[in-house]
Amino acid sequence: MIETTEDLSVDPSVGGPSPEPAPLAPPTAARRRLSSWLAPILLAAAVGVGVWLTAGGGSQHTVSAPVPPSGYEVPEGATVVSNSAQLIAALAGPQADIVLADGTYDAPTYFADSNGSRLYAQNLGGAVLTAGLVVGGNSGSGGAIVRGLAFDVSDPDKVFQGGELQTWGPAGNDLQVLDCTFDGHGVIPIGLLASTEQGLVAQRLVFSHFTDEALRASDDETVAYHAATPVIASISDISIDGVTRTPPGSSNGTAEAGLFIGQPVQDGVRRIRIRDVSLSGIETVNNSWDTTFSDLDIDMGGADQTAGTGVYLEHFSRNDVFTDFTITGVRTGFNGEWDDGTTGNGAMHDVTIEYGTVDSTGSTVAGHQAGVFLDQGSDSTTVRNVTFRNQNWAGIGAYLNTGSNSFGDNTFVLSPPAVDTSTGHI
Repeated sequence: MIETTEDLSVDPSVGGPSPEPAPLAPPTAARRRLSSWLAPILLAAAVGVGVWLTAGGGSQHTVSAPVPPSGYEVPEGATVVSNSAQLIAALAGPQADIVLADGTYDAPTYFADSNGSRLYAQNLGGAVLTAGLVVGGNSGSGGAIVRGLAFDVSDPDKVFQGGELQTWGPAGNDLQVLDCTFDGHGVIPIGLLASTEQGLVAQRLVFSHFTDEALRASDDETVAYHAATPVIASISDISIDGVTRTPPGSSNGTAEAGLFIGQPVQDGVRRIRIRDVSLSGIETVNNSWDTTFSDLDIDMGGADQTAGTGVYLEHFSRNDVFTDFTITGVRTGFNGEWDDGTTGNGAMHDVTIEYGTVDSTGSTVAGHQAGVFLDQGSDSTTVRNVTFRNQNWAGIGAYLNTGSNSFGDNTFVLSPPAVDTSTGHI
């Protein structure tokens, strides 16, 4: 069974989704668009399971589907707005609960919330923003909430720094983004751009058609392991369909990833579904450490595939765990970046990859295929209870690694002339 509720105790005033969500008004055109995006996700959630898989050793477990955006109750006594002018005026005032009535909210530039206001669509998906939203400022305690909105921006001049929803500064701390959808129409770089990550809660979100990343959360300031750095609270129930540039792959490795995570995530990254992303489904980087990534359903076999990497572990990924996953259509399921020729500068350290399946069926990217490839300098990796299918080079490649690797209880169903494990370079 998948979970149907989330613990939102980061901000007690929010509460979880009601066991019996409040009745919603008849669907508007905007909400009908929302329904069309959510149809495959709602179907998966209805049956309760994303994917069944059998790991090495014969144990059967599930990869749970993301919970889709869900109904909620709006706060009593909130300020209700019904047009863009009223929304701008409400955001300019002190921190408040603001409810957006059904309709389209547009502006010549992005909307700005510098006071930590709490924004709710009156009906799930009924309030559509065709200009971006910035939550942040140089002062303030943060704590903003964005819930139930549909971001539908097709003009890059109406977003800030490329993000349909962007955060910055102290006023962007402890932001909760819940039950929202984001569409970038193939021209907006990023859906949720968290430049301030401390306390971020991102739950039950749907992303479509971006050029760089669907969700990017990193301050881009690498520090020593366990030194002070912002900590994300939770990222869960995320569905992504479409991250590519024109032509696909033209970012040359600098973008075109589904999730880009550069900070520790206290409660983990859970129930993630990714489709039609050009380069990598998930990229860990910067200060990604002590984080569990679980229930990952990644298919890189879409029409825009150019690199076909399920999870790309960059500098630096430390003591992360990837568990309960199915990764298909990949040239490389997990790829650890090399040490740039500097001893001790490997990208990944003490990473565990367990209980899942990596299948290269559906990959059209030329070259050798590997379920896991640990490049030069990768340090002390554990790979266990993973089933590798249809790779043409190796199930696991471990080239000039350091420390002590542990590979056990894995199953290999490979394409000739592939070998189970190789110490060569892919």
